[in-house]
Amino acid sequence: MSARWIIAAVIGVVIARFGVARADRPLGFDHVGHDGKVAVSGGAPIACASCHQVTVDGKLSGRPDHAGCFGACHGPAPAKGDRPTDDTAQLCTSCHAPDTFSTRRPTVSYPPYRIDTDFGLQFEHARHQAAACTSCHVVPGAAAATPRPHQRCLGCHVRPGSGPTMADCQACHPAGSGKNLRPALVPGALAIGGGYDHRRHQARQGNVPALACAGCHRTLATTAALELPTPTVATCGVAGCHDGAASFAPTASCTRCHTRAPSEPFVAARPITRFSHAGHDARAPLPACGACHALAGDGAATSTGHGACATCHADDLGTRTPKICGACHLASEPWRKLTADQLPAPRSEFGVELSHAAHAAVACERCHQLDTATRELRPPRGHGACADATCHRASAGPSPLLTDCAGCHGRDREAARDRDRLAAPWSVRARFRHQPHRGPDVACVDCHRDVAAATTIAGIAGPPKATCAGCHDGVRGFRLTGHGCARCHGN
Repeated sequence: MSARWIIAAVIGVVIARFGVARADRPLGFDHVGHDGKVAVSGGAPIACASCHQVTVDGKLSGRPDHAGCFGACHGPAPAKGDRPTDDTAQLCTSCHAPDTFSTRRPTVSYPPYRIDTDFGLQFEHARHQAAACTSCHVVPGAAAATPRPHQRCLGCHVRPGSGPTMADCQACHPAGSGKNLRPALVPGALAIGGGYDHRRHQARQGNVPALACAGCHRTLATTAALELPTPTVATCGVAGCHDGAASFAPTASCTRCHTRAPSEPFVAARPITRFSHAGHDARAPLPACGACHALAGDGAATSTGHGACATCHADDLGTRTPKICGACHLASEPWRKLTADQLPAPRSEFGVELSHAAHAAVACERCHQLDTATRELRPPRGHGACADATCHRASAGPSPLLTDCAGCHGRDREAARDRDRLAAPWSVRARFRHQPHRGPDVACVDCHRDVAAATTIAGIAGPPKATCAGCHDGVRGFRLTGHGCARCHGN
C-alpha cells in the first residue's frame, strides 16, 4: 500500500471517530451561533476584546489563541501534543481543519471561514458628513488602493469623545443574522449600464465644482438609512454638466447611459390624446413660448425636446411608470432608440391674428399656398411666409419680432373664426372649394374685395353674391337664382 493511501486512511479514521466532517456542520467559528449558546445557557455576553485585541491604531492584534477559549469557558487548555477528544473535536474545528488533527501541531486553517458572514456594518453617512468621501472611497481605477476597513476609521475613532472607539466593536458591527446589514446603493428605477465611468467624471471635477461626490450623491449627507439612492436626472443636468451645452442633456440621449432594461416591469401610461397646451395650462401655467420652442436659423419655431419637460417633470422621466411620455411617444423605454411617433393633431391649437391692410403690398400667394386635409390655402408651417430679409426677423425688422410669439399667435383663434363663419347666415364655408374656381383670370381680390383694407382676419367679409354672378350665369356655371341655393349654402 502506498504512503498516499496510508495517510488517507488515517485521516478517514480521525474524521470518522471525531465526527467533524458532517456536511451540515459549518466550518469555522460561528460568532452568532456561539453567542446564542452563551445566552441560552444564562451566561453574560462575551466582549469582542476577550478574544480580539485591538491596538491603539485600531488594528486587530493577532488571532485568538487557546486563552480565549479555555479556562473560564471551556475548561483546561490542551497540553502540547494532545489530540482532540469526542468532547473537544467540535470546538477544535472552529479554528483547525479536521484533516490536520493527525499532525503534531494542527495548523490554524480559519479564517477564511466557510459560513455566512457573522457581522454587518452599521454606518450613517449623515453622521460622517464632515469627513471627505475619499477617506473611505477610492475612485475605481485610481492608483491609490482602497484602505482596509479599520484604516478608514482611524483618523477619527482613535480619539476619545469622537464617537465609538475602535475597541467598541458592537457600535458599528451588528450581528449578521438575517439580512447582512451594510451600506449599499439602491439601483435607480432605470438602471445605468456599464457606460458610466467615475474616472472620466472625476477628471472634470476641477472645472465643475458640483461634480464633487456630494454633487451627485446629494442625499448621502442627510440620510441615516443603509440603503442609499443613486443620482437622479436632476443631479446630472446641473449647469456645467449635462445641461445640453457643456455636455449632452440626460433627457436628450437616454441610451448613452441607460443601456439595459430594469429588472422590474416597465409600465408606460399611454395618454389617449396628444399633448394639449390648453389642457396643460389648466393644470399648471405654461412658461413663455420661447422656453419650449426655440427659433431655428431660418426663423422657424422648432419642436420642443425633453429639456423643456424635464424642468418640471424630471422625476417622471426617471421612473418606470411615466405619465407624460405617451403624449409624444408610442413607446417610452429609455434604453431603446425612440422617436416622437405620436403625430400632432391636424389642426393647431393656435391661430394667427394679423392685419391684411398692413401687408397689402405682399402677394396673396406669398402666404396662402398649401392645401391640407382640413384647410385650403393655408400659410406654410413655421415662419416660412414671414421670415426673410424684408419682413419679420428675430432681432430686427417690422414689429412684431419673431420672438414675440403672442404678437401674432393666440390659442383657439383659428377654431373660433371657423365656428363663427360656419354659423353665419348663408355661409358657404362648409361647401365652397377654392381649387375649381382658381385660374389665371380669377385673382383673389376679385372675390375678396375688401381684404386690402381689413385690419383683422375676422373683419374680412365673405365674397358678396355679385362676385359670383359673372361665372354663375347659367352658361359657365349653374345660375344663382332658382332652387339650387343648397349647392353652396347647405341646408
